[in-house]
Amino acid sequence: MESMEFRKKRLSGFINDREAPKKRLLSRPFKSREEDYTSADYIEFDMFSARDVIAPTLRDARTGTVVVQPDQWSEKRFRPSYIGLEEPIMLYDLTRRLPGESEEIENNTDWELRALPVADRILRKMHNMIGLQVDVQNAQILQTGKLDLKDDKGNSSFVLDFGAKATHFPTAVSAANICDSIAALCDTVAADGERPLAYLIMSSTAFQTLAADATFQKNVVRDGLGLGSLSPQGRGLGETYYGWAMFGMHRLEIYVYNASYTMPNGTTVPFLDPKKIIVLPREEDLDFRTVYGGVPSRGMSAPFSDAFPQTITYTDNGESFIRVHNRVYWYEKGDGFVVEAKSRPLSIPVSLERWGCLTLA
Repeated sequence: MESMEFRKKRLSGFINDREAPKKRLLSRPFKSREEDYTSADYIEFDMFSARDVIAPTLRDARTGTVVVQPDQWSEKRFRPSYIGLEEPIMLYDLTRRLPGESEEIENNTDWELRALPVADRILRKMHNMIGLQVDVQNAQILQTGKLDLKDDKGNSSFVLDFGAKATHFPTAVSAANICDSIAALCDTVAADGERPLAYLIMSSTAFQTLAADATFQKNVVRDGLGLGSLSPQGRGLGETYYGWAMFGMHRLEIYVYNASYTMPNGTTVPFLDPKKIIVLPREEDLDFRTVYGGVPSRGMSAPFSDAFPQTITYTDNGESFIRVHNRVYWYEKGDGFVVEAKSRPLSIPVSLERWGCLTLA
């Protein structure tokens, strides 16, 4: 009856498991509302540009009215990328004792029940892989305003340019005046986006360059007392909060981010380029979304449908952010089972003018 108990607990275990995908630092500004989970093949958005234009006056009221320029917006139609992962479970492998099993049930030939814990491990692995791909999308957007997703061979398989302003992605003139370059970028972004900047995110390599800047050394603030020192606080998943400092007229909280991921070919890649410095407003001033396209599926039958949700939405701090479609089925030709996890996530920076990224020279 141990296997039956496993079956009953698996659904709640999937949703509440501590190893479930978690939002990383560069994904936190991106939200997924219920309307962002769709069954559509294409997603449409109206991308607006912020404007602050004064009403002109007439020299002579008798001449009529001034023609007002229409709001700057453009209709965008996106087709989310497709992620489809599968892994077989061969019956031959199930004839041996599985991890955690006792010798007494080694010869159990209830193949579906024996496959349950194996499918569980496979699905958890796949869900984390999909979560990392969403993190990669968000990291690319914040650093470049574009997407360039890779296939299992490292080749570009999904390329998308959102049309963000080039002035929001400048290169610093030199390493000697990083503070001035950051302040200038913040001036540009704040003027275009009509929102104050709040966060500065960079790698430890970029932070070392910033820490050597004489202006930064003068402006570093701890507890608002001007003591000239920082107070690093590790916050998990590769991020460290360093306190805040002034950059021109902008008060920015400083985060150092060193997390990385592994490509299908085994190459380890940092989420944040060592030479990139991202400036962001607070999350409530951004409309960044991760939307999901439709994934057709025939579903699955018992006992797998009793153990695993056919569609699962992961949450982090009460916010949903990843939706995955599961399927486990018998593959007669292969004499075994096939485990599938599918998703169609696409992150979209609707607030095109409210962030920027500086590249160090």
